[in-house]
Amino acid sequence: MRPPRVARVVRLLTALTAVAALAVAPMPAQAGPADKDDIEGIQLYDQGKYGEAIPYLTRVLERHRRDLDIRIKRGICYLRTEQPQKALADFDAVNTFAAWTLPSYPEVPANRGIALLMLGRDQEALESFQRSIWLWNTWGNQPWNVLPRHRGQMFRGAAGAYEGLGQAYHRLGQDSAAFEAYNQATIIDPTDPNAFAGRADILTSLRRFDAAIADYDRAIQLNPSQSRAHAGRGIVNYLLGRDESAIADFDRAVAADSNFAKAYSYRGAAHSRLGRNEAALADYNAVVRLMPDSSGAYKDRGGVYYRLGRYDSALRDLDEAIRLDPKKSAAYQNRGAVRNALGHYERAIQDLDEAIKLDEKNAGAYSNRGLAHYMLGNYDRAIVDLSEAIALEPKNAVTHFNRAEVFIRLGMRERALEDFTESVRLAPKLAPAYAAIGRIEAQLGRREEALRDFDMALKLDPKRMGLAIYPDRGDLRRQEGDWSGALADYDQAITLQPKRADLYVARGWARLGSGAEWADNDARAYLSIKGWHDGLSPYMAILAALGARGTPREAEARRVLDEAIVNSPRRTWPVPVLHFLRGEIDEPGLFRAAGGLRQQAEAHAFVGMLRLQAGDRDGALAHLRDARDHGAAGSIAVDVANAALRRLEPKAGAASDRPSRPARGGFSGSPARAARSASGRQGDGELRTTPDLALGRDATAVQLDQPADQRQADAEPPF
Repeated sequence: MRPPRVARVVRLLTALTAVAALAVAPMPAQAGPADKDDIEGIQLYDQGKYGEAIPYLTRVLERHRRDLDIRIKRGICYLRTEQPQKALADFDAVNTFAAWTLPSYPEVPANRGIALLMLGRDQEALESFQRSIWLWNTWGNQPWNVLPRHRGQMFRGAAGAYEGLGQAYHRLGQDSAAFEAYNQATIIDPTDPNAFAGRADILTSLRRFDAAIADYDRAIQLNPSQSRAHAGRGIVNYLLGRDESAIADFDRAVAADSNFAKAYSYRGAAHSRLGRNEAALADYNAVVRLMPDSSGAYKDRGGVYYRLGRYDSALRDLDEAIRLDPKKSAAYQNRGAVRNALGHYERAIQDLDEAIKLDEKNAGAYSNRGLAHYMLGNYDRAIVDLSEAIALEPKNAVTHFNRAEVFIRLGMRERALEDFTESVRLAPKLAPAYAAIGRIEAQLGRREEALRDFDMALKLDPKRMGLAIYPDRGDLRRQEGDWSGALADYDQAITLQPKRADLYVARGWARLGSGAEWADNDARAYLSIKGWHDGLSPYMAILAALGARGTPREAEARRVLDEAIVNSPRRTWPVPVLHFLRGEIDEPGLFRAAGGLRQQAEAHAFVGMLRLQAGDRDGALAHLRDARDHGAAGSIAVDVANAALRRLEPKAGAASDRPSRPARGGFSGSPARAARSASGRQGDGELRTTPDLALGRDATAVQLDQPADQRQADAEPPF
């Protein structure tokens, strides 16, 4: 297995240092006449065919082992073909053979420094570059001692030594010294794009992004095809959230160098952040191909497989990442996320425990473990983990969102509202947070604020948010008496989810209450989905009968009533209403059969609607007022009565909205909520603000680790 730093130094250091340092005039041969191997090897070297040149240069050295020019060239070929140990041996041999003449040739310790960097021997590399710089400053290597045509090569060589010094300082964590070294390189040779690109890398690490972009721009101006500068500028754009600009830069980088793993990695991250996971996968496939021994490459591709829902592939990659590097906290974090998604919460906690053991400041691991504890019902432990994640990363909006969801489950509505509000402050485009805030505001009676937040959630993410917001906004508009708005919302909801039965409940009663047509169609749609083995089915038969009265569909509605009577338990409510609508009992009989205030209110509501359809306005008013005044708050009886009264008594709207007594069970709350409750849908299995919140797993996303250098960029590739 090759040393882990070889590829990155060949890409980044020979690109910025070796090219410059090796551009000086070669050392004259010390022994041996020019022969065929000598000529062929030098020609291949000059053509950049370094691997092909090595056998010819080796044969020359077998005959003339002290030919320093050939040995230096072979050392450079070894550098270019990622064989730093052999390169180092050649440069050390040059030092041994030419101890007295070497001071005249400072490029040799610079090349030796490159080999040492490739081997990860950073302190030795630093000393070798310092030796090269000292030699460049000796009297014999001053510009006035060389011919004018050679001075450009001299300046490039000296600048290259400072660039290597900057890279060594950077590796050792001394960025201020690295900046000064690169700065000196730009002064010595302002035509060298590598000096500006190197200084920009350091500025990026120091998070001086504007200055970094200026230097990358300068490097690109000097060499439009310099892949390193395009990639570096792309990283800055990525860190600033300019993903499209970043991708354009990475496109140019890989076009110039198709083996640039770092550019593929960052481009994959940018694609992923934009939701383009297939494009991200293609990039991470390239990274794995180029760096097959990199744990980070598999970790990152596993994260993309997770986002694509390809959990088996994600687990294979993350298993491989952990095999290659069992101490990589982020790989355990990502595997824990996948196991959360698969519902393997205990195993997820094991992975996340290990991630935290390896890195006690891994906020994402705490967040994911908090979600796993939530799913297991360990709410207190979930709060502890999510709070720790927030303490480590207080600006992570999703973690605030997730903790708010747990607070909701614990009944701590005010604490939840604080966290949801903070998540919106941190991420103004987090649509599920607006939806959650809207629900809490609706519960607190702040309906205008709730509508505003529902509108914002839909504006930010109309397709995904519509699945949950349209029904809830429709309910809120219905409560406000905005029946046309409510119907429009229910229409949108049904368009998105035509098989969701509870939506037909909401729209059907809204149609009936507002005097709109086709309420019976919604009733039949519900029954076709749910059948008769459902607590709401008898009520939907009532809706079908009331909605079809006076239309050609009345006979069909009567058949629905017959089926409802046959399939409903006798002597249970609302079976008496079914018989009343069939004409089998009269109004007094219906009220005698109604027990308790809720059933009495429903009876008044249905009788009132029936009288209204028969043209008995005064009789309808009396019953509807009774349903309004004595029904349970938010019940369908109150809603239908209020809707009809607004049409009959538009000036009495304020009176018709007076609060009614609290609900005591039965058919109360919004029609859609009543349907969900009767159907037994409690929303277990996902973090949700209420059992009705159908945002899905994306609303409470697990925290996936990002490629390492996406958290803090430096001059080296991720991994």
